[in-house]
Amino acid sequence: MPGSNQGPVVACAAYAGGCRVADVAIEDIFGEAVSRDTTMRIYTLKRDLLEIKRGVSPLVDICNRLMRTDLDLIPDDARPYFRDVYDHAIRLSEKVDGLRELLGTALEANLSLTTIAQNEATKRITGWAAIFAIPTMIAGIYGMNFEFMPELRWRWGYPVVMSVTVGLCGMLYYRFKRSGWL
Repeated sequence: MPGSNQGPVVACAAYAGGCRVADVAIEDIFGEAVSRDTTMRIYTLKRDLLEIKRGVSPLVDICNRLMRTDLDLIPDDARPYFRDVYDHAIRLSEKVDGLRELLGTALEANLSLTTIAQNEATKRITGWAAIFAIPTMIAGIYGMNFEFMPELRWRWGYPVVMSVTVGLCGMLYYRFKRSGWL
């Protein structure tokens, strides 16, 4: 970034270069997959654009004052140059504002896509938890060691309970798979 000892023309050119770099980086961000790195790049670019904005804003005011005709310190033939620098500073300021707005939109979109991905993972986990709840419940009932359970003395009691457990789990799996949860 330009230092305070450089002139307004050099400062505008340096800030314009920073805007071009940010512009290319924003195009890259919109092409990337959703990740934590993308979010961090967006925050970094927003911070960089804020620094550029802080540097360009005073240039607009300075050039506006230097263009005024009531100042005798500036020769009349130099005023068009300050007008040119002023125009560049205004364009840069507007470009930075546009890029910052675009980055805000990119951040919102990135966070929305992250939330959608988390919701999909939550649905899968919930589906599997529901499937595993059935054998857990049946094991809990039989784990209480009741003495008077009719199916304990029945020859087909264990195979029927296992078949019902597998059948219910299979039915839940089929329904969750069909609805897109698994």
